[in-house]
Amino acid sequence: MIGGWQVATIGDWRGGFWRSVATSRYQFGNPRLGPDQRLEMDIFGSRQRLWFAGDFNPLAASNVTGGDLLALVPAEPAQRVVHQMGPDCSGNYTNRVCVELANGSFRNTPIGDLYNYSPRAGIIGPGSWNVDLAVYKSFNIKERVTVRFTADFFNAFNHPNDVDPTSTSGLQNLAFQNNEPRILQFSLRVDW
Repeated sequence: MIGGWQVATIGDWRGGFWRSVATSRYQFGNPRLGPDQRLEMDIFGSRQRLWFAGDFNPLAASNVTGGDLLALVPAEPAQRVVHQMGPDCSGNYTNRVCVELANGSFRNTPIGDLYNYSPRAGIIGPGSWNVDLAVYKSFNIKERVTVRFTADFFNAFNHPNDVDPTSTSGLQNLAFQNNEPRILQFSLRVDW
């Protein structure tokens, strides 16, 4: 029972996917953050990590750990690195601009298909890794009968892989994982 076991494994490591800021937002600088700048916070009903300096109201966040959130994402939309164009006639940033008409009235005019000069795919998302493992042994029951027992462990270490951040806010929801849970599979194979 003790000797004769065999182990097989396969694993993969993935660098992150290249990401873009949402096409409804414009970049007025570099939104990328280094690993030491990625703050964690409670916002929008869950624990989230700031992956890049996106467009959201930082005053809605609580329990911020790791640094100064307002230094990375200012409360004033016009001061953020990533935000919509504007302001409109109400002073909001809605990808509309306030245009004075010939009769002296004002109208919110959609920017429409204005070329978004923001760099595409300039942010790399989180990487991930996984290891699958198999343990097996063959037992001779009779001269012509062999039984092989196999135990397969998919996601053997049950390692969590983070989800990609949203393309608007730059927040990564830490309540979710991007991988399957650990799965164990046992099998018996009889050869005669």
